[in-house]
Amino acid sequence: MNEVHTRPKSKPVFDKIRADIVEGKFHAGQWLKQADLESHYHASRSEVRAALSTLAERGMVEYVKNRGFRIFSYSEEELNEITELLEILEVAAVPGMIQRATPAAIDELQEIALRFERGIASSNAAQLRLINYEFHQKLNRLCPNRLIARNIQSLRESFISTPFDRYMTYDGLKAASAEHLEIVSLLEAGDEDALSSLIKAHVSNI
Repeated sequence: MNEVHTRPKSKPVFDKIRADIVEGKFHAGQWLKQADLESHYHASRSEVRAALSTLAERGMVEYVKNRGFRIFSYSEEELNEITELLEILEVAAVPGMIQRATPAAIDELQEIALRFERGIASSNAAQLRLINYEFHQKLNRLCPNRLIARNIQSLRESFISTPFDRYMTYDGLKAASAEHLEIVSLLEAGDEDALSSLIKAHVSNI
């Protein structure tokens, strides 16, 4: 599948900062000092600035005038609006996902879902958040509509650093894990109605 985003010229720096955000190395609301980033990523000021500007365009960081960049921190109302839109997009993606769900893709999703399940007992919240992101990224890649896929990816990346309550409790993690496994099962069965309902519920429970 083609890349769903146009990459900035400072691609290596952008990729490294983005990966660290996804992996939970920065927390919501954390200020990003350009001098520290230049030193840490061995990059020039212009490269770091370009990477941060692109991340801001995608909602992963925000620029505050006269202060700089920080990891985006959403209000409860904003998160509700994001999840409402995400529900609409992911449900719309279901028919295309079913059509493109090859046995190999099903196996990959199953492996990630099982890794999430096994990790509940031993992994920390940041690691599980990363596995969860990997699962949904793999699922999203099945969507044939690149515009829908691009927006789903952008929305999921925008709140990757947000500490959702569901992923902070054992019961919440077990429920999310069960839904991941059921998503794979329904995708394999090609049950569009049931999969649409489950994905809508899964997103609303974030």
